[in-house]
Amino acid sequence: MKNKLMLVFMAIALTMVSCSQDRIEEPSQNETAEVSRPYNALNYLELVPMLEHYDKTRKPVLEEALGYEDTRMNYYSIETIENYLKYVKTLSREKGIKFTGINFVSAAYPENTGHGVPNYQNLLLMPTTEINGKNISFDPVQSTSEKIVTVKEMLASYGYNWVYDSKEDYDSRNKPNELVQRNFQNRSKSSDVESGAGNRGQISPPY
Repeated sequence: MKNKLMLVFMAIALTMVSCSQDRIEEPSQNETAEVSRPYNALNYLELVPMLEHYDKTRKPVLEEALGYEDTRMNYYSIETIENYLKYVKTLSREKGIKFTGINFVSAAYPENTGHGVPNYQNLLLMPTTEINGKNISFDPVQSTSEKIVTVKEMLASYGYNWVYDSKEDYDSRNKPNELVQRNFQNRSKSSDVESGAGNRGQISPPY
């Protein structure tokens, strides 16, 4: 009889432990998280002159060249940003790569774009990692645990010369690169592969 009672009590105890592990503890309504102001947060006397300077030095030039006002805002929902960061963090962690940040890169939708608005500017999101002490855009999809594949390498394989990783690259941007030129000529024969870059935000203008 005692053995049976002990078994019953053990079963109840195990059930209670299991339930307590499955239960999600909700934070108390009275708890307030202490958040300090980020170092990159702006005051309005910093913000307004930056917007005005863009209006004076960039907007008129772009409007004259394009014939319309180009994109000013790129919107990404919180869910989109969080999902993208989680994806890149997971891939980087699995491959043992240090994920240091995101480069926001200016681009423009081509005439035959499959998404977005043709001819309007947009932003590309490119993950970065530290290489030789610099934050370099890399591809977490094409990289492996043995080798970090940079965006520069991937773009070169499609015939695009990426010159923004270093001053040396930028200073020699006008020098012909035979490999890039050859890959550019053969781009139509290249197979398409997934990249680690992000896009597909909502832009405005146009409205």
